[in-house]
Amino acid sequence: MTRLLALLIVLTASACTPAMQDAWRAMSPAERDAYMHYVNGGSVDCYQALDRHWPASSRQWARSIVARESGGVPTAANPRSTARGCWQLLLGLHSGRFSKLGYSPSQWADPDVNTLVALDLYREAGTSPWSL
Repeated sequence: MTRLLALLIVLTASACTPAMQDAWRAMSPAERDAYMHYVNGGSVDCYQALDRHWPASSRQWARSIVARESGGVPTAANPRSTARGCWQLLLGLHSGRFSKLGYSPSQWADPDVNTLVALDLYREAGTSPWSL
């Protein structure tokens, strides 16, 4: 993520120079998507999304869950289940929750969307969905 943040600073500091164009071409598709999400006002990672949307009163607990579930990586995907994103939401179980909030389950890797859906679940069920 440090490489991405450095590129964000470079790419947004001035007009696109040849070096910046080279940097863009060197980015992976995921890094490009993350950059565009950030430029459009979105969070860069799970922790920024959490700090933006989660209530301060339970933010420390939430940070520990994100660290455990995804390591803070928005594109984390469990290969043995449908658990995806910052909060490892089960797509098979929570697809309707994405729709309820006006999102598509295909947006699971967007840290803001994943966090808002997790917050909706938290408000309904408390910490129990993430209990060991």
